[in-house]
Parts: sequence; C-alpha cells; structure tokens
Amino acid sequence: MPDMKKSILLLASIVLLAASCEKDGPLDTGKLPPATMSGKNTFGCKINGEVWLPGGGTIWDGPIYAKHDMGWVGCDQLFVPASHIFDDGETSIYQSISINVWCPKLGENIMTFNKGAYKDFKGCGEYYLDTLSTYKLNITRLDSVKFIASGTFEFTAINDDFKDTLVITEGRFDVDTHL
Repeated sequence: MPDMKKSILLLASIVLLAASCEKDGPLDTGKLPPATMSGKNTFGCKINGEVWLPGGGTIWDGPIYAKHDMGWVGCDQLFVPASHIFDDGETSIYQSISINVWCPKLGENIMTFNKGAYKDFKGCGEYYLDTLSTYKLNITRLDSVKFIASGTFEFTAINDDFKDTLVITEGRFDVDTHL
C-alpha cells in the first residue's frame, strides 16, 4: 500500500507541475489593457486596427522595459520599449515598439524622432516615426519618486525600403521605470 500512495503522490506532482509549466505564447487576448496609472507594467496598442501586446522576453529580460533617466544635462529622457517575441518552431515573431521622449512632462509631449519606433526583426525591418503624419504622446503620470510613467500614444510608422506605413492607435503604457 505505501507504494500505491507514493505512485498517487508522484502522479499528482507531475500533473501539478505540468499545469504550472504552460509554454508562453503570444499574449493576444484580443483586447488592450486598461489605461491605468499605477505602474502595472502594461503596454498595448493597435497596429492597423489589430491589437498588439508585448510578450516573451527581450534582452532586458521581459516584454516591457522602461527608463526615466533624469541624469541628462538640461533635460531628462523617458524611454519605453516593448517587444513581442514568440517562437513555437513553426511561427517566429520578433517585433518591438518604442516610445522615446526628451524632457517629458504631464500632458501632451513631442515624441522624439525614432528610427526604431517599430521593428520587425524577421522581415520588414525598421520603421521610423513619420513626423509628417499626426502623432501624439500624452503622459498621464510621471512620478520620479514612485518610478511610474503612464500615458497614451498614437503615430504612423514608415519604412522607406518597402514603401510601407503602419498606423499605431489606441496605444497605452503604465510602467515601472525603476531599474
């Protein structure tokens, strides 16, 4: 009978372990995260009308990385890149979107011209901020004490090589900027 109990315990442990080790896939829930202001490390937008959410990992060990660097002379910088990395053996997705602004302040901001505003590492290359199209960045919270930056954004990204544009709308982020 003791062997039976050991077998049941072993089987139960394997089932629990398997349930807790789900493979990370794309974080496409079909809807954007809420526009919050509490440092929840969320990021999302629509690209040409389709929901885009970060997922997987990056060189910064996570799908979202943020830095509010106050060490620049005369002006600080807010940098919020997010990536979507997924490879299941059949599908490989390596994309990133980055928001970059010098001298960030609450309210409307001017996004910094950014050659890597959108990157697709598997085919379409780099897109940069199209400064001739409408683009907006509204910072709703910038807290250097609690290390929180939140805001909304929209812009058009352009790729000269492929004569292609992407329209990014309904963008939002709520990130912890503490390194």
